[in-house]
Amino acid sequence: MKITYHKIFMIFLLLFPYLLWGEDLNVENTIQTSYFQREEGRIAYLETGKGKRNLILLPGIGDRKESYSELVFLLEKDNTVYSFDLRGMGESDASFSSYGPNETAEDILAFIQKKNLQNVYIIANSMTAASAVYIRSKEKSRVLGLVLSGPFVRDKEPMSFGMKTLIHLVFRGPWGAGAWVSFYESLFPVHPPKDLKEKSEKLKINLKEDGRMAAVRAMLLAPKTECEAALPLVSGNVIVVMGSKDPDFDSPEEEAGWIAKTLDGSAKIYEDAGHYPFVEDPTRFSSDVKLLWQKN
Repeated sequence: MKITYHKIFMIFLLLFPYLLWGEDLNVENTIQTSYFQREEGRIAYLETGKGKRNLILLPGIGDRKESYSELVFLLEKDNTVYSFDLRGMGESDASFSSYGPNETAEDILAFIQKKNLQNVYIIANSMTAASAVYIRSKEKSRVLGLVLSGPFVRDKEPMSFGMKTLIHLVFRGPWGAGAWVSFYESLFPVHPPKDLKEKSEKLKINLKEDGRMAAVRAMLLAPKTECEAALPLVSGNVIVVMGSKDPDFDSPEEEAGWIAKTLDGSAKIYEDAGHYPFVEDPTRFSSDVKLLWQKN
């Protein structure tokens, strides 16, 4: 994830008083949350719909399963949809010893195998796009297609010591959750959703819980080495969706094109969308998701 020094310092300096003393809102009640037990803790998910296809939805760093709510509504009629919280996020436990794209992949692989799921399609955002690639490389007969949204699937260069230090400084302490939420809001540069402030406050409350910002920092610092190595093992029925104004990429079109070519897939650019096209245009996004099985 590209987080520039300038952006982080602006967030830190301008919003420090609000982040430190801002009032919280009541945490929402999530209905029918299920849990998948792993050795070090539980992974939370929502299961909705009923159909012959199994859709697994994975959010990005610092996000929650609820970010997919509008997309789920559009997909659950003819599919069984599993929306996950990553380890350390949302309602999942923050008791794990490590966090990152490979850990997410291993959690979902265990889930697929435990439930003996067939006819699986994975929709992933940001960091978990790397997880999705790894999952499919290990379960080609079960996982039939991927939609990668605002995807990070490779480490172009090692993270500098300065950047690591900055992440540790800004995204911790009493201001850490608020700093992350401010960064999250910046990822909707053109058309922020009408309920963005409400979403942000709920996200902030969640991230203030013990261990959650430590999990965010661990994910930001985690390499994609094993997942990147899986890229040559995955080919076909992959759709890459990128917002043309995604501030996490110097050239969203170039990265989307590279990923699509590498995975023998197709790229779709959403004009003026940011890092979360499934939030900004869920109707179009759901139509693109359905192309995965309409091709089969």
